[in-house]
Amino acid sequence: MDGRPQYPLTRTESIACGHWDKNSQDYPYFGAPRSRNTRNHAGVDIYPAGGAGSPVKALADGVILKIAPFYTRANGEVTYGVLVDHADFVANYAELEKPEITVSAAIKQGEAIGRVSGTRQLHFELYTKGTTDWLQWYGKQPDNLLDPTDMLVKLLYPNAASPGKSDGMAAESYSKTPAN
Repeated sequence: MDGRPQYPLTRTESIACGHWDKNSQDYPYFGAPRSRNTRNHAGVDIYPAGGAGSPVKALADGVILKIAPFYTRANGEVTYGVLVDHADFVANYAELEKPEITVSAAIKQGEAIGRVSGTRQLHFELYTKGTTDWLQWYGKQPDNLLDPTDMLVKLLYPNAASPGKSDGMAAESYSKTPAN
């Protein structure tokens, strides 16, 4: 994405920082409870400074595996997911406008995959190599579903300390300008 994300990446409710209702179950961190505690959030939601229409760019070279509707908003807007095989990992770039790329297309690092939809966010999921479809997370965390938080922190904020596996990272830790 171009510009700086508006909200920090974190694994705790501290991300509520005024954007989410105190009792919300729509927190954007990996593993957050969803659907009245019946499932968990399978990715991380990132809010680009440019909002809707912001370009979403490939993290690495890859091949497009799947393009399909991902989520339908209450206003009827259909958002899309783009599953990309990046050789060492598979990523789902989701809640996008309908992309113009095609399945099986090769994509280069930094090349546009699509644009952020009216949700004003990129929903990003990370999977082990060999994964061929995205999923919803009910019960135990699926073996092929990975927490993308540390990876995204390292890409966006290469000089920030890593939050580690068990602790969240405070918003002030992300005050540095992200890498382009």
